[in-house]
Amino acid sequence: MSQGSRYQKVKIYEDKRRLRKGAQPRKNFDAAGGVQCKDCFKLKNENDILKEELKILKIRLYQYEKTTKKDVANAHTPSSKIPYKKNSKEDLRGKKGGAVLGHKGSGRSSATIESADEVIKIAAPEICGDCHCKLNQKDMRERTVIESVPIIAKEVIYHCERSRCPKCFKVYAAKPPVLPKSLYGNSLIAQAAVMHFVHGITIGKVLNILGENVGLGGIIDCFHRLGKISEGAKDFLINEYRTSNVKHADETGWRTDGHSGYAWIFCTPQTTIFEFKDNRSSRVPREILGGDLLPGVLVVDRYPGYNSMPVKIQYCYAHLLREVNKLEEDFREEKEVIDFSGRLASELTAAMKLHGYRISDEEYYLEAEKIRQQIESLATASHSHLGIKRIQQIFNDHRGRLFHWVRDRSVPSENNRAERELRPTVIARKVSFGSQSDAGAKTRSSIMSLLYTVKKRLKDKSLEEWLTDVLNKVAIDPKADIKNFIPNAVPSN
Repeated sequence: MSQGSRYQKVKIYEDKRRLRKGAQPRKNFDAAGGVQCKDCFKLKNENDILKEELKILKIRLYQYEKTTKKDVANAHTPSSKIPYKKNSKEDLRGKKGGAVLGHKGSGRSSATIESADEVIKIAAPEICGDCHCKLNQKDMRERTVIESVPIIAKEVIYHCERSRCPKCFKVYAAKPPVLPKSLYGNSLIAQAAVMHFVHGITIGKVLNILGENVGLGGIIDCFHRLGKISEGAKDFLINEYRTSNVKHADETGWRTDGHSGYAWIFCTPQTTIFEFKDNRSSRVPREILGGDLLPGVLVVDRYPGYNSMPVKIQYCYAHLLREVNKLEEDFREEKEVIDFSGRLASELTAAMKLHGYRISDEEYYLEAEKIRQQIESLATASHSHLGIKRIQQIFNDHRGRLFHWVRDRSVPSENNRAERELRPTVIARKVSFGSQSDAGAKTRSSIMSLLYTVKKRLKDKSLEEWLTDVLNKVAIDPKADIKNFIPNAVPSN
């Protein structure tokens, strides 16, 4: 007899037996639904309770992992809850901060009566608090502190003398150091401009600092007038930028009158140019770089808008490193990807660090050539993973824009200068939400370009002092060209 027919006969027999006995109650329950085994029922209840507790604990564990180092990469984890940076080394995490044991500290030195800006005498009490008798003077002790002077706007009246020629009766009048038809003095304008455009202090806070004598409309009008004066230096700054051996460029979002636009920066170690435009097209860098072939190298990210510029281009390795790290994060289980990403990331990091080492030119170029060979070897190696091939294609297709730093030590392999100089503008965007009008964006472009450039070149005075002196000269001679007052570029070491 086959196994299938035997199984069918057994099944038929069981069905007939079940029909003869009638419906049977559930296990551990009688026909009326009562519990036959109370221990089994108790265990089942405890099992249900434990399952519910386990579910709650899993939810709590998920919430805990979102805010601890176990899940640092989670997008919901605030930076204040991350105890260590993702790339921090284990030996550095337990290292105690502070100076090295045995390091000689540098305490503050006391000022002398001759060197102090001001000497204030504080009188001692005249009567003893316990005996109520008159005190006898004992000696004098000095306490040196550094104090600040509040920046408060004050009203000033200039008495301008006038003289008349007794022969031709021509009248000559003394000119105050104030811009024509300006309500505010040059020192106040310089302080407000530096606070707002360089330090990123909002206009509202600037007004609170200067006091109630300064109004919103008046200070904005002064900024527009300063913007027109600063605009005269634009051609000079563009020419300085074009002739520099190393040029940087970058851009970020910026809103003008509620409309989306971009803040562009073009900078060198001695010059900075800002442009606030409503687009991200290549015509913006074209206006700065022009159409003629330029000397030097332009360091940028891989935005295609720079590719047609008449200058050699060096791509930023920091942006390439982010793509390599992103590939490693997306394919953590792929050994081929982990090996490739780790080796290429190590070489890109070494290239960026090499620029800051204090070594001889011969040592630099030897090490740079080794790194270049390692990068090209990784870029041409055979791999089957599509993500690796995409990274390799970047290095193979743009080889002419990746290794200028190997042949010229002055060319960095990253665009950190532009990133750092653009960061205050990013903060200003978060605080002020951009410019309120096209005129405001143009004013910001002119003033920031002038002040950021001068700040790099000043050595013997503050930016506020320089701008005050320049405005005083312009007040005396309105036809003065502001580019003549810009300090000369200091050769970089």
